[in-house]
Amino acid sequence: MGEFTVTRTLAAPCERVWQVLTQAPHFERWLPAKPGTAVLDVRTGGSWQATVVSEGGEEIPLTGRYDEVRAAERLVMTVPGDAVTEITLAAAGDTTEIAYTFDVPEDMHGMVEASVDTVLGKVSQVLDELG
Repeated sequence: MGEFTVTRTLAAPCERVWQVLTQAPHFERWLPAKPGTAVLDVRTGGSWQATVVSEGGEEIPLTGRYDEVRAAERLVMTVPGDAVTEITLAAAGDTTEIAYTFDVPEDMHGMVEASVDTVLGKVSQVLDELG
């Protein structure tokens, strides 16, 4: 295992990025989850849950926990499979530098980077729609 970080820049201030990452209606849109299924208790020791729908129509419940929460700055959470994801936000003028850090084997780095890019593409869409 080895720590691996993917860093990108989003065209929105940290506070807005934080909202999109931590408020259920926005979370459902970028995950993407079935509307009305996300329940987020965004605090250190809190948890999250949501239901996604597969391409075949199967409903898949997902859960995770929040290990560390520092509003508009840092979010350490688990994703399915109990993998820990560290998300840090840094203001860069009207943009936000977002970094996702994982502890994964080197042969998974490409897949993880592609997954982060997909998620951040959806986050960016939500941010654009919020204006």
